Amino acid sequence: MRRLILSTALAAVLVGSVAPPAGAQPAKAAPAALERARDTMATRFRDTKLTGDPDRDFAALLIASLEETLFLAKAQLDYGADRQLREIAQTIQDTQQARIDALKQWQVRSREAGYRPQPNQTPPGEGPLDRAVQAAPAKTQPASPPAPEKPTASATPANAPLVAGTVKKVDEAAGKVTLDHASIPNIDMDAMTMAYRVQDPALLKGLKPGEKVRFSAERINGSIAVTRI
Repeated sequence: MRRLILSTALAAVLVGSVAPPAGAQPAKAAPAALERARDTMATRFRDTKLTGDPDRDFAALLIASLEETLFLAKAQLDYGADRQLREIAQTIQDTQQARIDALKQWQVRSREAGYRPQPNQTPPGEGPLDRAVQAAPAKTQPASPPAPEKPTASATPANAPLVAGTVKKVDEAAGKVTLDHASIPNIDMDAMTMAYRVQDPALLKGLKPGEKVRFSAERINGSIAVTRI
């Protein structure tokens, strides 16, 4: 009897000492989270509105597709217990977010008045399939190469507006900070979550994920950078 009692007590201690993975939440909430991820994945891509411009529509649909995968990866990181699957989910989160940020930066540039496609891009409506169905009566003169873009002038830091945001990630090695922010009027940026380069790496000192901040962002030599936090 004494051996049975000791064995039972030891088993209870061993079972109680097994901890869930760091960051994982109680499994009972997992079904609801996965259901939300599935619903989001089923509608996000389908509900993306198309403009008819192949470049803009490609970027919008690709962002929707990548963000769907992010929802699923986040559910695994929040509730999953298998180390290998959590590593896969973390890799998805790191790589997909960088691709989404690059696509959203292109969307911002494409809305500028002076935007021109890159030299190797075909203007909308003049791709290979379009040319195949168009019977051109005569040869057209080759289009002149686009003029080189001039650096976009930006407001001085003192004049740039301060915008509310929440720090999502700090990457001091890359000199970047990911912010969930309101719209930035001086650069025509919609409210979104995106990684930004900082003009001065010292701005990242002391920043922590989850911190509420006010910051300024400007377009400097054709790229967006955070100038004040």
